[in-house]
Amino acid sequence: MRSSLLALTLVGSSLAILAACGGGTPAANAPTPAASASSAPSVSAPASASAEPIASAAPTASAPPAASASAVVAPPAPWSDSWSLEQKVAFMKQVVVPKMQPIFQGADPKKYADFSCKTCHGPDKKEPPKFLPHLAMKGGKLTAFAEKPQVSKFMMEKVSPAMADALGLPHFDMKTHQGFGCAGCHTIDQK
Repeated sequence: MRSSLLALTLVGSSLAILAACGGGTPAANAPTPAASASSAPSVSAPASASAEPIASAAPTASAPPAASASAVVAPPAPWSDSWSLEQKVAFMKQVVVPKMQPIFQGADPKKYADFSCKTCHGPDKKEPPKFLPHLAMKGGKLTAFAEKPQVSKFMMEKVSPAMADALGLPHFDMKTHQGFGCAGCHTIDQK
């Protein structure tokens, strides 16, 4: 029950995220939260002792730019539905995508060469359970483990734990049926 509530909570939040996600990954040269504080340009006196001003292409100090989803620093995990839409988008782009991209690309570099928000949310920015394949539960077991054992093993051993870690949530526990697992991203149909 608790895992279902967690899944529903994440699904509800996903819809809001999708509206602003845009499907792209952050630019390679975008500063990370840690880098932006430590890599601020330093200001030093010009080398010339001349009193004349020196023309420069360097920007001068000015008011900070208006906040945008790309300028928002992701809040620390765990994921929270109380975050603003901008914080949720920032978290997905700054934490989730960088964590999950190498996992998917490591499994299939060709298929996941363009890993982005669209990988899990689709081109129409749907909630993951509405875009990702549905899983079937029969006799208390997911049928995917018999139907697609390699994919299921990869998802169970790599994807689900990494996603739980990225979100700052506990991993799914088979004994208690608590934590982040398959139902965090997929719809599970009972057969």
